[in-house]
Amino acid sequence: MTKFLQSVLVLLAICGVHFQARSQTEPLVAKWVKEDIDGVRSILELLPFEKQNINVVKAKLSKDWQVEETDLGFGATYLELGKGRGYSKDYVNALIYEGRVVQYEAGVESYSSEWAQIKDRVIDRWKKGRGPLAVEEEHALVFRRALEPVLAEYRTRVSAGLGPLTDADVPKELIKSYATLTSPMNNSTISGTDQDDDIRALMQAKRADLLKNVLRGYNPGARVLAAVALLELEKVGTSLTASERDTIGVVLDLDISLHACVFDMCSDSTAREALQWFDSGLAWPRPRIAKAKKTH
Repeated sequence: MTKFLQSVLVLLAICGVHFQARSQTEPLVAKWVKEDIDGVRSILELLPFEKQNINVVKAKLSKDWQVEETDLGFGATYLELGKGRGYSKDYVNALIYEGRVVQYEAGVESYSSEWAQIKDRVIDRWKKGRGPLAVEEEHALVFRRALEPVLAEYRTRVSAGLGPLTDADVPKELIKSYATLTSPMNNSTISGTDQDDDIRALMQAKRADLLKNVLRGYNPGARVLAAVALLELEKVGTSLTASERDTIGVVLDLDISLHACVFDMCSDSTAREALQWFDSGLAWPRPRIAKAKKTH
């Protein structure tokens, strides 16, 4: 048998396996699909979310929804509401400041392989229910809104505690990382084993100015990562003012819960507790940054 013929037979065998696998794909469970479609109504009943009585919503949904609220400090909390359906999950994630909604996203998400088959029905039900204009993403249909007056109040409160952000030119290759690290809707995990990819990107670009903004920003976990990064960069020549070192101290001493992990072991703890847990006092191994050579 020639090598060519062997290759053809192997290819046919592979195609046959793929065809058999596709022919054995289980049909959608009608009951689950109905749950997904009917669940859209539950989300639409919560919109606009800024008009809801948050305490009433939490009390009502806590009976059969996942309801979690995290203290972010500076008068803010992060509220997560979720309800699993058939192949999808209904959810609302909201930033709350002094009892008022600052920013939120609400929708239907699914990481099931069946999402491609049901998303058009979900979208159709959303539209028929006169839902607000939502964005179709790879794994979700989501509506986002920010309440600018309340957001401005929250930013002023954080600025009073940590200092104002400075104007900075962010190159396109760092826009995504910088946005993630400063977003009010994110709370980065601090790690005792791996450096955060977004923090690493700013460090490798030697953008201490952006790290200083992350330190004063709205992502609690990222603030701690930035504090650790700046302390490491200071050892190799980055200048920190007394005020910036004071801000680092404030960030590390905030009595709020953060998600911290060492390998597969994770815990909710304060920044100081996490750093003590990591033993070394660092949230990840020291970066290898060459010191600048002295010139004579």
